Amino acid sequence: MVSSMTLRAVAWLCLVAAAAWMAPPGRAARDDRVGLLPEGISPDAAAFSENELYVLQRGTITVFSLPDVTRRRVFGGSGRGPGRLSPRHQFDQGLRLTAGRVLVEDNDKLVTYSQAGRFIGEARKPQNTTWLLPIGDRYVAKSMIVTGRPPTQIIRAALYDASLHEIAELYRQPWFQQPAPNGFTTELPGDLLHYAVVGNRIWVDASPRGFVIEVFDQTGARVSTIARPYTPLRLTPAERARLLREVRREKRVAQMVAQTGSWEQLRTTWHLRFPDTVPAIRELQAWGPGAVVRTFERQDSLVRYVVLDAGGGNARDRWLPEPTDAETEARVAGTSFFGFVGDWYYYLRLDSISGRWEVCRTRL
Repeated sequence: MVSSMTLRAVAWLCLVAAAAWMAPPGRAARDDRVGLLPEGISPDAAAFSENELYVLQRGTITVFSLPDVTRRRVFGGSGRGPGRLSPRHQFDQGLRLTAGRVLVEDNDKLVTYSQAGRFIGEARKPQNTTWLLPIGDRYVAKSMIVTGRPPTQIIRAALYDASLHEIAELYRQPWFQQPAPNGFTTELPGDLLHYAVVGNRIWVDASPRGFVIEVFDQTGARVSTIARPYTPLRLTPAERARLLREVRREKRVAQMVAQTGSWEQLRTTWHLRFPDTVPAIRELQAWGPGAVVRTFERQDSLVRYVVLDAGGGNARDRWLPEPTDAETEARVAGTSFFGFVGDWYYYLRLDSISGRWEVCRTRL
């Protein structure tokens, strides 16, 4: 019999892996490793500033200089006291840098530090809410609800006030994972719903409709829609097999296999299905006055990013080295192991041989 712990883990399991689609030729930037994280550092989340890398691991934030990757300071930590995180496992965490502050979160609370590591304060999070991004004196966050008969899991982007009370729902779509009679069914790769704060606007990806981004103001009113031409990428049998291989290598899946006893036993309650085509938008990050969209398109070891200005126009393609993806459930909290800083694209890559994390950068 499968434990309720396992079912809860599956309920929020977030599995996304890159697929080996061929893409049109593009400009390829040179890979450039600048350093290694110390042994024993395995990021649960990461964020980049102009001259520093912030790594969150089990509630502790370690800060490294960039580009030389020298350890500068450590703050936070695991526990239940003020300024401490108590993740239920290593993926229940998020990390953001914004306006000179460091925001970290677990399933239950949002903690704020200065970038120097001084504890500023914390707030209790609404249930089933994650990935809080400030906009003015408010926040946009991802929230899960269950509605209807039979029950359907819905993922929403919602606006919250400074006390984390919901003001307005911005957008909703069915979650890529749904309850099944004896477990859960997961679509792989799934559409995760991403958003970014771009200036004084909130950009929310509506990729079930294609390359579409809905734009909202600080009151939650929709002000515009960004839509670009998009040809859906089909998921071939070979790519499905590759996704399954990637899934089985995930740390979170290994934990679930250990809980249930075997991969075969886990699959009796966790059912995978594959869409005909993949989402148009894989991730979304603010950068400069606009934003950068990561797609599922690959060419060898490069992935396609689309750079947009503040109005959603002036689209430019960049073919950049593929980072190591954030692990499973961390992706629910918006975690990405890459970032755009000035003219540089920084990314983390796990060396599977040494087990060390590489810090790399490429000029845009």
